[in-house]
Amino acid sequence: MKNPLALPIFLVALTAIWSVPVCAADTDSRQLVEMPPEARAALRTEMLGFQTALHLIIGALAEQQFTNAADIAEKQMGISAMGSHRNAPQNARPGAFMPTDMHAIARMMHAASSEFAKVASSGETTKALASLQAVTATCITCHRSYRTQ
Repeated sequence: MKNPLALPIFLVALTAIWSVPVCAADTDSRQLVEMPPEARAALRTEMLGFQTALHLIIGALAEQQFTNAADIAEKQMGISAMGSHRNAPQNARPGAFMPTDMHAIARMMHAASSEFAKVASSGETTKALASLQAVTATCITCHRSYRTQ
């Protein structure tokens, strides 16, 4: 089964990689996304949670615990995880301050995570890892394109 998100994610990642210098010693050419400290803190907490989820997913795959990997991906990063800031005050909602393209990358990450969860449930290591690469491609694309400070 081919991942329907693979091509769009690849193209966004390729664009981001080519638009950011590899060695930016004195300059950071990523787009600065200004947001209130509360929104920046919420975004940072969410990003750290995604890092932890990826670590747990990789560990589960290493142990061939595909159902566990799929469950972590869907609940912590997938479509099911979207909207976690909806009840926060406006100044603590990172999405409200994201440029359209940054928000689109975030939605692609959630969709890719849900797709990974489906693929991982099949129990096929190679397909699961290929699908996980689509998730990490969105992380790389966003972090190479945007910054909040």
